[in-house]
Amino acid sequence: MARISAWMAVLAAAAIAISVALNVARFEFATLGPIIAAALLCVGAWRTLKTMSGGLRLLCGAWGIACGLAWYAPSYNFPNFVSGEVVVLAPVIISAIGLALVVLHQERKKPAAP
Repeated sequence: MARISAWMAVLAAAAIAISVALNVARFEFATLGPIIAAALLCVGAWRTLKTMSGGLRLLCGAWGIACGLAWYAPSYNFPNFVSGEVVVLAPVIISAIGLALVVLHQERKKPAAP
């Protein structure tokens, strides 16, 4: 489950980066949060995919930050034919699913070498 969440984090970070890049003319202090969230998602995904120490904890925290940012600062850059509920809830639900996948992941510890 953690690998799925890590790949979702890579895709979410790419989506955030594209969104920020498209609005580069309006680079404001408010874009700093999404940039930090995208960076944390990338680092957490990389550490999780490489099975490095602390990768799952970092990915879990990054998903939590992304979920909070999606909930309190939704993006309204969607086309007009997309309903308002989808615009607000889609990023929150995707972030919550990524967070749940990391939290529900059960590590299998390797037996100690003799």
